[in-house]
Amino acid sequence: MRKNSFFIAAIAGLIFASCANNEFTGQGPESVYEKANAPILFSGGASSLTRADLYGSAAAAKLGNKFVVYGTKHATDEDKTATNDAVVFNNFQVEWQASTAGTTESNSSDWEYVGKASYENTTTSQAIKYWDYNTVGYTFYAFSSPDITFPKAEATDKIVVSKVTTDENSLYNKGYQVTVKDVSKLSNLYFSDRMPVAKTNYDKTVTLTFRSICSRVRFGFYETIPGYDVSIDRFYTDEDADPDAEPSATAPITTFAAMKDAKTDGFYAALQNMKGSENQTLNITYYDGTNGTTANQVKTSNPTGGFGYVLKLGNGTGLINTVLGTSSTSPTWTDGATGAYTPVYAFEGNTNPLLLKLDFTMTAEDGSGDVIHVRGARAIVPTEYVKWKNNFAYTYIFKISDKSNGTTGTVDDNDEPTDPEGLKPITFDAIVVDMAENSQRTITSVSTNSITTFAEDASADEYKAGKTISVTLTNNSNNSIITPSAIGDAATQAQVYKLSQSASEAEVLAKLNGSPITGLTLTGVSGTEEASIDVNKVKFTPSAAGTYAYVYTTTAYVATQYVSVGSTPYDSGTTYYMKNANNVYYAVSVPTTAAFNDNKDKLYVVNTAGTAGQYDIKVIKVAE
Repeated sequence: MRKNSFFIAAIAGLIFASCANNEFTGQGPESVYEKANAPILFSGGASSLTRADLYGSAAAAKLGNKFVVYGTKHATDEDKTATNDAVVFNNFQVEWQASTAGTTESNSSDWEYVGKASYENTTTSQAIKYWDYNTVGYTFYAFSSPDITFPKAEATDKIVVSKVTTDENSLYNKGYQVTVKDVSKLSNLYFSDRMPVAKTNYDKTVTLTFRSICSRVRFGFYETIPGYDVSIDRFYTDEDADPDAEPSATAPITTFAAMKDAKTDGFYAALQNMKGSENQTLNITYYDGTNGTTANQVKTSNPTGGFGYVLKLGNGTGLINTVLGTSSTSPTWTDGATGAYTPVYAFEGNTNPLLLKLDFTMTAEDGSGDVIHVRGARAIVPTEYVKWKNNFAYTYIFKISDKSNGTTGTVDDNDEPTDPEGLKPITFDAIVVDMAENSQRTITSVSTNSITTFAEDASADEYKAGKTISVTLTNNSNNSIITPSAIGDAATQAQVYKLSQSASEAEVLAKLNGSPITGLTLTGVSGTEEASIDVNKVKFTPSAAGTYAYVYTTTAYVATQYVSVGSTPYDSGTTYYMKNANNVYYAVSVPTTAAFNDNKDKLYVVNTAGTAGQYDIKVIKVAE
């Protein structure tokens, strides 16, 4: 099989699930009405970690055909206290009843609340509610889970939800507190966006937008080592940082050297995250619209500080000792099969990168029986890309290549290599002067940085034209992020190119080092609308579909300068060159003065010696 060589890299992809916030409404007794008999009506839509939002029966199915609504009305503008909130819906159950729209005053879209059991059991039967035009506004909140009962049973329910009615810091904190007794129930728990409703929007159906409060993640691996099949032997972690070990973890893992404990029962990485244990307490609050957030959208946090520092997903079956895929579009996943996402607690407050350390085995494909074991291959996913938000799905794909930073030799007691790192290919060199061939090949190498890319507001598995792509560069020798100095025309280290045709990293490398690859041209992406620098990452927005390449220059290519021999006399100690139709210079044998004189008008000598460039390259395929 054909495999392009490059370094072990993590492609962090994420899926954005967005919902339009439709307008809502609500009400209570002892009211003065501008409009008679204007009941409060409900409908719902669910954002389901996909590109499409769900409505009607599809939303109802995702919500288990019911949700619980809490609604208040306000005599004056809403504030942080509870004194201005007159409760209208005290956790009323709203139930989906197919084909019943319009059969009652309180049901306009198959969602009914009258006569249903309340979650709080404050009334014997839920009654119809009408808009109160003697108020300035309402605010509605809601949640849904098939794992609750009506009325609430705190002793036996796997999910227990309590409404927060006041918070002196911000009215956006007046959400919910949730106790998750069984983490397997997390994926079925949805909360709606907070919805303030002004008087001008009364008498409209309250359409609630629900979002999952968990994140979903998956990890995949593929390899591009020429001539070998690759399988993962084990992952490493630090047992002292395992929250379920004794003593309990107190600090995150910060070095690869601490990751000494081999694991073969699943995927492991070092990552600060919310513990996956039972009886976790979550706070459901809402974004306030600052720092680029969408006001009133659901936000999840963990007030208990129950953090873990070891991430485990899947099991060893299908991943450990399995020949890896050879393409980023068909990697081998942590579940070994379909690439299903694993629900996890959202953890937007993460402050540490993900550290991945593993051993893998290379088995020759040629039937020779050659087997090579690589110890301690490492990769880093920067902190920014492991701040998991609720209702987001994240895909991380790692590539193992012949530029791996593990070692094929031995390691000391601290799991540190004592032999050189990286795969050292066995190579041969031969010079054959053939006047008919007129060609010469040069072998170059790339340096050892890990490039991470991910698409913003796009699917995890492909990049799209017009959507922003972010790039970071991690130097594995010191685990730091290298800040690209510039991009575009002013680039001195980091550059994004548009390629004239599809090409591999190796072909781009050859082109950057002066190889005349037919038809391949590299055009720098420039301009503030297409490329920019933001702290430690490059961002660019491809304007059209095609192939792009991010290039980080460690040492720039310097071309060798040649001059014609002119009138200089023959020197048997000098290397002479000729030039072919592609302007490629190649060394020729000139053994005598006669041969020199016969070809003098075609001979060149080196005027200034050049040097091969050292580059880190990431090819990015962009779809329409």
